[in-house]
Amino acid sequence: MKENNLNRVIGWSGLLLTSLLSTSALADNIGTSAEELGLSDYRHFVIYPRLDKALKAQKNNDEATAIREFEYIHQQVPDNIPLSLYLAEAYRHFGHDDRARLLLEDQLKRHPGDARLERSLAAIPVEVKSVTTVEELLAQQKACDAAPTLRCRSEVGQNALRLAQLPVARAQLNDATFAASPEGKTLRTDLLQRAIYLKQWSQADTLYNEARQQNTLSAAERRQWFDVLLAGQLDDRVLALQSQGIFTDPQSYITYATALAYRGEKARLQHYLIANKPLFTTDVQEKSWLYLLSKYSANPVQALANYTVQFADNRQYVVGATLPVLLKEDQYDAAQKLLATLPANEMLEERYAVSVATRNKAEALRLARLLYQQEPANLTRLDQLTWQLMQNEQSREAADLLLQRYPFQGDARVSQTLMARLASLLESHPYLATPAKVAILSKPLPLAEQRQWQSQLPGIADNCPAIVRLLGDMSPSYDAAAWNRLAKCYRDTLPGVALYAWLQAEQRQPNAWQHRAVAYQAYQVEDYATALAAWQKISLHDMSNEDLLAAANTAQAAGNGAARDRWLQQAEKRGLGSNALYWWLHAQRYIPGQPELALNDLTRSINIAPSANAYVARATIYRQRHNVPAAVSDLRAALELEPNNSNTQAALGYALWEDSGDIAQSREMLEQAHKGLPDDPALIRQLAYVNQRLDDMPATQHYARLVI
Repeated sequence: MKENNLNRVIGWSGLLLTSLLSTSALADNIGTSAEELGLSDYRHFVIYPRLDKALKAQKNNDEATAIREFEYIHQQVPDNIPLSLYLAEAYRHFGHDDRARLLLEDQLKRHPGDARLERSLAAIPVEVKSVTTVEELLAQQKACDAAPTLRCRSEVGQNALRLAQLPVARAQLNDATFAASPEGKTLRTDLLQRAIYLKQWSQADTLYNEARQQNTLSAAERRQWFDVLLAGQLDDRVLALQSQGIFTDPQSYITYATALAYRGEKARLQHYLIANKPLFTTDVQEKSWLYLLSKYSANPVQALANYTVQFADNRQYVVGATLPVLLKEDQYDAAQKLLATLPANEMLEERYAVSVATRNKAEALRLARLLYQQEPANLTRLDQLTWQLMQNEQSREAADLLLQRYPFQGDARVSQTLMARLASLLESHPYLATPAKVAILSKPLPLAEQRQWQSQLPGIADNCPAIVRLLGDMSPSYDAAAWNRLAKCYRDTLPGVALYAWLQAEQRQPNAWQHRAVAYQAYQVEDYATALAAWQKISLHDMSNEDLLAAANTAQAAGNGAARDRWLQQAEKRGLGSNALYWWLHAQRYIPGQPELALNDLTRSINIAPSANAYVARATIYRQRHNVPAAVSDLRAALELEPNNSNTQAALGYALWEDSGDIAQSREMLEQAHKGLPDDPALIRQLAYVNQRLDDMPATQHYARLVI
């Protein structure tokens, strides 16, 4: 109610000037809304800022801006009559009657017979003599008084309006013959509108009152008169007219009281509320008055208590408006007595509020059940009931009820509250997340935000098939936690997709944990550049010993020796010299230029923890130094650790060939390697050579054909 009344006055005060600015051209009160201007919502949205700017400029007598803006608007919608009338009025306002006349004549060609255009055109005086100063105006008036005609009276009056000499214009209407003529009526209308424009409210009031006395006041003019009284804050006139039976309709009482409230006239408003008892025609009108009583009376509670409600529907409003005050003042007994005056099945919402305020959990739960029974589809009622169940230590029932009502279709805010409550209850009662319930809870909801919420529920968060069902659409609106859950589920089955998910999580939450996840996953899919970039985003402080070595290993794989060495230096500072990977990486610094130093590092790595990589690296150096037996030995040791490594099998096959000690075993190793590397041309050629040495012509021919 507060919103409706105050918004009405705010809207009235903001738009009154526009509605009152009309001269004869705008006598139809065309207004500025899309409907009044005959525009589509979109066109109105585009045009209105320009129109508002033009009206304000005209009000401020900023001719250049007003004319420019009105002409721009006219160019956009040249056939629009209301906007053309606005432009014509602007021309007239700034003394360009000739331009206004041309515009209106052009519009009449487009819209023949339009009464609005014809009235506006007829209202433009035919200038016989240019009058630009008050002295010239007074001289013209004197001449007209000497030999009065309708035309000269009209010209003097219009010139007076243009020069803001309203008393001179008013004096022309003292000529009864002229006042009764169409020209006189036009001048009276123009004088009235100019008085409004110049905010000469008393002058406007006088003109309206004269029209009332002459029984020529229309209903629209009567409403406009009341608006003038409000705009001019002519409070004594309002009260005087109401005492005469004018402006005594219910809405006028409400509007005037609301205007006083908006102006902050508290004392005057309080007296007005006490002195008047309007007879309302609708319950909405009465509710507006009740709101004013509850908000602005000296003693709102007493004012409402003493008020005789005219419409039964408003009894609840009286209680509703009084009850918050009683509760705020901790007058719970009075509040309950007030509610007791109503039937027990009325105002359950207010009774619920009292029970909550008094911490009467049992009563609050009882009322919450009643409210829910009345509106089982209302999510707010479900929210109230499940909350009260939890307050009464009946969480299991609350969870069951939420599971029954899931998914929560309706108000988004309440739905989110219920989802969060259900998640909390399932955390506390995980046994409720049965496979059947999980199947329901994991059925994807339409909104990405909802699916993200589903993905974190107990029984779903660690259920990869469910996670993929919920998040597999990879909506860009998912947060980092959702992308993390998806990445973990794809890590083993689709490592490349997992990397994409980690990267999405990293974008949304660029912290050390996310960078680390990207680094490890990128290394797994051999995207060493991405992995290296991720490691470089992590500060040394946030890197574990394992991270340091993994980062150095990534740099080695990416071919970035400088980065590798920086991390190795940090590893050395942390005392990681007893780590096999550290020495393997350390050895890479000396390959190929310093093989002796590399051999020493590789040997230390093997002594700490034998690895296939270290054995293969050392075997490579042995072969380069023509120590084939040692190379063969290391390669055999590497295969014991990784028996299915095709590259190691091939290396051993080559070494055995070079040793020439066991050609048959060389072929065996090369054939095993060929299974894992079927497209390696060098390996195929070597197999042809080996089989030729063994005089196995069919095999030799087979591999020769493969080579060709």
